[in-house]
Amino acid sequence: MSTPKEKRSPPFQMRLTDGFRQQLEEEMRKDGDTALASWIKRILRKELQARGQNPKG
Repeated sequence: MSTPKEKRSPPFQMRLTDGFRQQLEEEMRKDGDTALASWIKRILRKELQARGQNPKG
């Protein structure tokens, strides 16, 4: 079952050089993740928590 469109967050586009993307994908795989976007969101949530903020998403 999919999420209704009005509940989805808008996409966030990011330009990554090939080399940087490869580095990120290597680290993502080391952590056991399968999608770069999910890995990046997890890392960002962790950073917010380290700064004393509660991630809202």
